[in-house]
Parts: sequence; C-alpha cells; structure tokens
Amino acid sequence: MTRPYSLDSYRLVIREALSSGYMFAPFSLDQTPHGKRIYLRHDVDYSLEMALRLAEVNAELNVQGTFCLLLRSQVYNLLSELALQIVTRIHGSGQHIGLHVPLTPALLAEDGLLDARLKTDFEVAQGNVPIISPVYSWHNPTSEGLERYVQCPRKVGLLNVYSAPFFREIPYYSDANMRYPVEAFMRFVGRDQPAAMQLVFHPLNWVAGGTSMGDVFSRTWPYIIREREHEIRLNRFYAKVLPDGMPEGVLQGFAEQWYLATQPKKR
Repeated sequence: MTRPYSLDSYRLVIREALSSGYMFAPFSLDQTPHGKRIYLRHDVDYSLEMALRLAEVNAELNVQGTFCLLLRSQVYNLLSELALQIVTRIHGSGQHIGLHVPLTPALLAEDGLLDARLKTDFEVAQGNVPIISPVYSWHNPTSEGLERYVQCPRKVGLLNVYSAPFFREIPYYSDANMRYPVEAFMRFVGRDQPAAMQLVFHPLNWVAGGTSMGDVFSRTWPYIIREREHEIRLNRFYAKVLPDGMPEGVLQGFAEQWYLATQPKKR
C-alpha cells in the first residue's frame, strides 16, 4: 500500500537521506562541494504558515532547505507585517530564503523585460527581507521557459536553481502534483544513489498531506483562509461578530464542499 504524503513521511525521506550519508547544501556555484549532498528546495506557492511548519521539521531534523517565496502572489503578501514575521522565523530555524519568480508568457517574449523584473523584484524583496539569498526558482514554468534559461546559471547576479548544474547535470526530483510516491523518494536518497541531487518538496504537499492532490488542496484551503482572515479580523464588525475568527466548522464545510466539487459527476 502506498504511503500517504505527510510530515511523518517527510521525516522518513529526510532521515533516509541522512543515513545514506547526504548533507544538505545551500545553492552555490562559488565553491566546489565535497561529499554527498542534496540541494533541498521548498517553493512556497500558497501558505507561509505551511512553510513555517516544514521549516520547523527541518530544524528538528537538523537539515537546511531553501524556501523560495513569491513577491507577486495573489495568495499571500510577502511584504505584510505578518508575512515578514513568519519569514524571520523560517530563517531563524536555520533555513535559507530565496525568491520564487513567475515565468509568464509576457516575460518570455522579451528577455530584457525578464532581466528588469528579476532585478526589481529582488531589490524590493531584499529591501524588506535582508536575509534573502541571491537565488531564485521559476514559478509555474513552461517547458519552453525552462529550456530557454537552463544554460543561464545566473541572471542579473542571481543564481538560477533551474540551470544545468542543478537541473540537468545532477538528478532532479520534484513532488509537484505528487508525481512520485513517497516510496520513490525513499529510493532516490538511498545509499547507492548519485553523489548530488536537487529535491523539490512543496510545503503544502507534506503539511496538508494525503494520497491525492484533491486531498492536499482540500486541506490547504483552511490555511489560506486563516492567513487571509488575519487582516479581515482587524475590521471592527468582523472582530465583534467573530472574535475567535471563522468557526472551524465553516472552514471544514467549505473544504469538504470544494473536495466534492472536484470529484467526477455521476451520470
């Protein structure tokens, strides 16, 4: 029986890597690394609270990952006071911070525009998050976008973790849309595996958990809503009628209805 994604499953994978002799290294081209190493990346697409939870597990296991954060997100605001507090806690747990950058068709259409966007976004992020490293990952890249920049280790002084040294010259394994079962990740980090690899583990998959992306998203919605509710609860009316925030039953009811809407319709 396939093991579900969960924080316990995540711990199993990381402990297997550690027992196989891997160390967890930050992304860098400036030093020649020695020994077995894993470049552990966490793209934070939807929830900073989930990212913090995973960072705490990394700290518990004494490993370091790079959490790539969106500046231009429709879901969370990296520059808000709450977000900055959470990012500080993630970094304080021994983790690295990078930038997560949407690779849109408009940016692909003009390379100069992409360079300007990267430069501006990193400067804004660094101005508010001084602890950020000059490292970025693409958000929702197309195959065309990946191919175009795979031979560009750096753009505007920032390290591209989708470039060949981290994406083609060593194994690259991602949990995006649960493309691999937990058991496969256990094999990837076994004793007889290559000396270096990149692992991409999205916080929502392991913190929400489950056996399908339907499970994951239905359990992620309460995190997203609670984080958005932080601002709404400053409204006097809202604070009066819901002093403890939205009732848990309302959140779970929404999540359940969302899940049902994703299921095949019976004829």
